[in-house]
Formats: sequence, structure tokens, C-alpha cells
Amino acid sequence: MAATVTPPGELRTIPDDPAAIRAFLRPRSVGLLQGVEPATAKTLALHGLHTIGNLADVPLLTLQRLLGIALGRALHEAAHGHDHRPVLAEPIAQSISAEHRFPDDELDPVEHHRALLTLTGHLGAILRADRKAASAMALTVRYADGSTTTRSRTLPEATAHTFLLTRTADDLDVTLSLQRARVRAISLRAQGLRAADEAPRQLTFDPDVDKLLAIEAVADRARTRYGDGAIKPASLSNAAH
Repeated sequence: MAATVTPPGELRTIPDDPAAIRAFLRPRSVGLLQGVEPATAKTLALHGLHTIGNLADVPLLTLQRLLGIALGRALHEAAHGHDHRPVLAEPIAQSISAEHRFPDDELDPVEHHRALLTLTGHLGAILRADRKAASAMALTVRYADGSTTTRSRTLPEATAHTFLLTRTADDLDVTLSLQRARVRAISLRAQGLRAADEAPRQLTFDPDVDKLLAIEAVADRARTRYGDGAIKPASLSNAAH
């Protein structure tokens, strides 16, 4: 954080002293804290919590009621200068990507969507296996004439769950309006990767979401045991094609 707020060419040192750490942290924006995604920042702003000092002054139980138990505790600790994450000798890769190439230039939007399902399923499986989460996604479409169009979007919260990646990919697809476009290839890039345990999920109290997460966990175990093609969406089955 000190490096982020220090102008290029200058040097900033934060003494290893609780009072000095508090003095540095308190005026900073809550958005600088690890784990504060756009949706979390919006929730905090609605309650007047704009700085790390504001956050530090809120009781732990209050934060947990606002953000959930895990995220509330993590941000409470961070606001008081406590970070228990290990130092990693090797940096986490910033992105991973996957591409689907059509055998012929493809005009059918249904086939475009099937390609997106395949890509998000592949990326999600890799992220979960590597215990990483993506903060953003970029969709690139290559057309018959060789030109490309790219759209990107920041995710509401960092995730490795396929259904959330698919939702964002579908939104990006809609912005491209590919109904009659001759598409040669579609690629997806998961960006802003971080360790999955640093990306707590906001509680939704939505039983459908919990069901999707449970199904995804079962599917991951089946693929590990029987191979990648063991379980896939019905729309990707041969019958659907």
C-alpha cells in the first residue's frame, strides 16, 4: 500500500511501530485494502465508511453483520494493521486465457454461446484447481476478415466459480451484438488473479446460488476422477448440438 500511494522516484518507509502504522492507514481509502471489491466498497460507503480509519472504529460484530463473518473479520484485522497472509516468493500469474476456434466461420449465436460456456467452464476449473480467483474478465472475438473486438469488465467480486464467470462472459457477449457476425474464434481471459483465500464471497442468502456451488463442487470431484468430459452443461451435450 505504501508503494501504491508513493509517487515514482520517491521512497516511503513505514516504521515497524503500531502507532506509525495506524497513522499511515487511517486516512487511506478503504478501497486500498485487500478484499475490498467494488460491491464491498459501495456497501461501506452507504454506511459512511470511506477511510480505513472509519472502518477501524466500527466494532467487529457490526462489520460482520454488514459484510459476513469472514470478510468482516478480515477487513477488521486489516484496518488495524494486521495481515496474516504469508509472503510468497513467487508472484501469482496476473491472468490466464483460453480460446475456442470454430472449424468454419460461425454465424450462429447459439454456437457462440456454447463456445463461451466451454471457455468459462475451462477457466473456472483451472482457477479452482490452482486456488485462485479472477477480479476481471476480457472477451476477444476474431472475425472472418481477421479483425478483432475486445470487451472487458471488472467482476463484482473476485471469483473462481464458473456460473459467475459465465454470467459476466454473457454480459460481455451482449455488448458485442454478434447476431449475424462471421466469427472465427472467441477467447476469454481471466485477469487480476489473486489467491482464492484472499477473495471472500459476499453472502447472498440465495438458495439457488448455494445449490449451484454445491453442484459445482460435485462436478469438480467427478472430473478429477473420471476426466474433463465426465460432467458438462446440457447445452454442450451432443444431443443439444
